[in-house]
Amino acid sequence: MGFLNNELYQYGDIKIKARPRACTYTDFFRYWRDNLFERLMRLFIYDGIGEEIDQKEIEERLYIAGHCGIADYKGELTAFFGDFFGPTKYQDEFTNYTVECPIYSGTYTIGEDIVVINNNSLRNPSLEHVNHYAYLLAHNEVTLIKLLIEARDSGGVPKAATEKAKQSLLSYQAAMFEGKIQVVSDLAGIGVEYLGADRHTALRIAEVWETRKDLIKSFYADIGVRASFDKKSNAVIDEVTSDTSMLLYNVSDMLEARKKGCEKVNKMFGRNWSVRLSDEIEYNNENKPDETEVNSDDSGN
Repeated sequence: MGFLNNELYQYGDIKIKARPRACTYTDFFRYWRDNLFERLMRLFIYDGIGEEIDQKEIEERLYIAGHCGIADYKGELTAFFGDFFGPTKYQDEFTNYTVECPIYSGTYTIGEDIVVINNNSLRNPSLEHVNHYAYLLAHNEVTLIKLLIEARDSGGVPKAATEKAKQSLLSYQAAMFEGKIQVVSDLAGIGVEYLGADRHTALRIAEVWETRKDLIKSFYADIGVRASFDKKSNAVIDEVTSDTSMLLYNVSDMLEARKKGCEKVNKMFGRNWSVRLSDEIEYNNENKPDETEVNSDDSGN
């Protein structure tokens, strides 16, 4: 797994713990949480920071905590996690910032010896956004896996009258999961019967897969990034691009917060930092269909 699932690694040795992976909700949630978090990390590009600070150190703290402290530590600018304290006339503004990292902890005065960069205008983190879509996508993946497995056996719901029958059924279903050939042993004598209920839900595999793609698009849309347009139905330009202003409103807020932070860093520490959207994001938000109508026919007719 990735950064957020560092419990899979031994500190200082980077060895993955031996643990069999299973197609469970928990595993899918961990997968999607790391996957979506990684996608967030690619939204912005910092220029002028050189090798003094890796931009991922700044972005990780912004997305996880909603803010990141930049201060001089032993002659080098360092990105810190931190906490606010010290009252002002506003409830969400403070005078001091307590920082910590593996080798140092201390207190700085905001505006004098530390700059606090915000993730957005309300200083909200993005991790909750990641978790929300990771929940939805994990449930979608479990549903998809169940449909794929159950499609291998269109029988009814199995009912076991004895523990021996239960174990035989579990062995059979485990074999189905792995794609192996297996039978329920001694079907006539151990008390196994199949109820007439349909094991399939009203959902089709294709529908669940479409939901998966729609959830990923919605994840980007909530951030403020337009995903590629899927040409599956007739749509005019106004319908395709009607939400552009709202999309840009979200990502522009995050970009503006970072720009203000870079300006403060430049002023306090004499640097030349700047930040921008990645080229791919700029392309997706500005790219629009050239034709008046987008057709579902791949031939262009």
